[in-house]
Amino acid sequence: MAGAVRRARGREASPRKGRVGGQGGRWPGGARCAVTLTFDNMSEANELHRYGHAMGQYAEGAYAPRVGLARILDMLERCRVPATFFVEGWSGEHYPEAVKTIVERGHEVGAHGYMHEEWGALAPATERELIEKTTGILTRLTGSAPRGWRSPGAVMTALTIDLLVGLGYQYTSDFTDRDLPYVMEGGALVQLPFAWVLDDYIYYAPARPIRSTRDVIEIWSEEFEATYAEGGYFNLCCHPRLSGRAARTNALEELVRGMQDHPGVWFARCEEVAQWCREGRA
Repeated sequence: MAGAVRRARGREASPRKGRVGGQGGRWPGGARCAVTLTFDNMSEANELHRYGHAMGQYAEGAYAPRVGLARILDMLERCRVPATFFVEGWSGEHYPEAVKTIVERGHEVGAHGYMHEEWGALAPATERELIEKTTGILTRLTGSAPRGWRSPGAVMTALTIDLLVGLGYQYTSDFTDRDLPYVMEGGALVQLPFAWVLDDYIYYAPARPIRSTRDVIEIWSEEFEATYAEGGYFNLCCHPRLSGRAARTNALEELVRGMQDHPGVWFARCEEVAQWCREGRA
């Protein structure tokens, strides 16, 4: 199913000279490519924020902490790869054991708003309140302040960066303007770019034409092959409510194992990639 990734089994893709591999490689240990597996939306917070207590609307969100998250965590453990989970503050309040389990299983917890608000529509005072509130909740649950932030809907305001810097955040993952991580203007935050083509919401969300797992993994495999050949950065974004469904988790595992077949792939938490970039090595 992983198509293009599987076709590379047993051989090395041809990297661009001087950019990857052991000669001029930008990643730790001369790794050829960096991969971060990220997961957003840990509960029905988004639905409750949008629709109130309409049971049918928020049932899918509740699937994440009740079923999908455990399935994803088990898959990551089988593959022995780390991940980063961007968690809403409300999700931490209502599903604290889920957040603690993420940390206990060796993964990073970043912040993702309080209830997945429409971030661009917030008043400055509200934005400050929600960032501070979410940061405090996740700090108490995990024992350390979150280093990473992903805005709901990948929307930031002019104030967001200043607030994050003031609270000690090290990176965000919100922009789609580049392929590689970079230090943002001012030097205080690292940006870990993502791409909508690597977001499962585009393919699996109920409001869209739902794609088969075969189609999705083929697309992602092709994207990985191109990234690997360039010695780049592959930042995959999934949602336990969507990719936590059985067939989709199986497909995601096949994708991960296909990437593992390639030599020199660095699977990392977002905070590790951000630190590498901050040190001027990416």
